[in-house]
Amino acid sequence: MTDPAGGPPAPQGSGNWQTPPPPTPAPGGFDPASFKQAAVEAGPAPGVAYADLVTRVIAIVIDSVILWIPWIIVWTIVAGAFVLSGGFGFAIIGLVLGVIWAAVTAAYFVWTWTTMRASYGQKFLKLETVNAADGATLTRDQAIKRWAFLFGPNAVAMVASNVLGLLGSLVSLLVLVYVIYLLYTASQSPKRQGFHDVQAATVVVKRLA
Repeated sequence: MTDPAGGPPAPQGSGNWQTPPPPTPAPGGFDPASFKQAAVEAGPAPGVAYADLVTRVIAIVIDSVILWIPWIIVWTIVAGAFVLSGGFGFAIIGLVLGVIWAAVTAAYFVWTWTTMRASYGQKFLKLETVNAADGATLTRDQAIKRWAFLFGPNAVAMVASNVLGLLGSLVSLLVLVYVIYLLYTASQSPKRQGFHDVQAATVVVKRLA
């Protein structure tokens, strides 16, 4: 990444970028009836742009496939063990599987964000999740916080749907509304920061070269 002042390229993860001033808002601002995305700012440094929502969603889909393949194996083993033991109910199985799912997804995203600056899905599409202020690699606390706001509710919904029956379905519906809210807030941010990004002080960028 080249220093905007004309100096030598900054090392990846150094956080050496300068955020340009926000663009002049479009006349009239956002029209709620149109659901149009807000104008996106110029990238924080040459060769770096704020990632668009479609690419980010595709990255999450790729990550989901990566996680679900081993998850099916884990689910089969754990559920089979509980059934064969004969001493546990379906609610307990659902609770255990939900906790395992939360732990696995948290470990996956926290590790990839803090060691590679991107999950495998993001890396495939040349995206990075970085500190919003200077482009530095996320700290562990930032990564945990971002996971909690982005994927935590889904983990809760998984447990609720297995344990609470019909009430669990209501929780899942609320989580769906929350996901739509995250997409909406990201679409209305000039830097494409969703609510989860704002809470963790992160931003998703795409390297253009």
